[in-house]
Amino acid sequence: MALKNQRGFTLTELLVSMGLSLFVLAGVGSLFRAQSHTVKGQESRMEANEYALAVIDMLVREIRNAGYYPSTACDATGGITSASDTSLTIQYDKDSSGACSGDDEIVVFAYDSANKNVTRNGVALSDGNVTAVELTYYPQQTSSSAPAPYCVATNVPSGCSGTLSSNWKSVQKITIALTVAPKSTDSNFTGSAVTMSLTADLRNHGV
Repeated sequence: MALKNQRGFTLTELLVSMGLSLFVLAGVGSLFRAQSHTVKGQESRMEANEYALAVIDMLVREIRNAGYYPSTACDATGGITSASDTSLTIQYDKDSSGACSGDDEIVVFAYDSANKNVTRNGVALSDGNVTAVELTYYPQQTSSSAPAPYCVATNVPSGCSGTLSSNWKSVQKITIALTVAPKSTDSNFTGSAVTMSLTADLRNHGV
């Protein structure tokens, strides 16, 4: 028996179906790219957060030791010998020898803005992606309201009171704030830097 209506697709129908297929594929591709960028952005931000936490935690743990003199005071300023909004020099008697000396007991933290690193005695603690550092110094709280920070320069930080260089021994808290950029070079993530801050209580001051 002869078969009827066995004609194939016309050229117009093929072109229309191909166009629709390409349109759908383009939409799927755009959605995939958007989701991929979102995931990569989150990964980069998490990486920056890990960098910031690792560096700032190291600073806080060591700064808390400032002024630790179990045998004798090897410094009259309570363990802080120099300080600014981006650098800090501390001393403590780690081995209870009665003297502060060496890289383990005289520690200089500084921000190397040229290489975007936080350094400890000249050795980088970060990976060239720290874009800002701010150290803020506070006296002991003696009332219900938080005290103003000491001034490291005129009106720096905002609302400060007293001169830091004259009150090193009175510093009770140091807040360290770091801004860390993701290591990704993708231009889509240039604005996803992470800012983290922690406060170190100088437990050996006033002891």
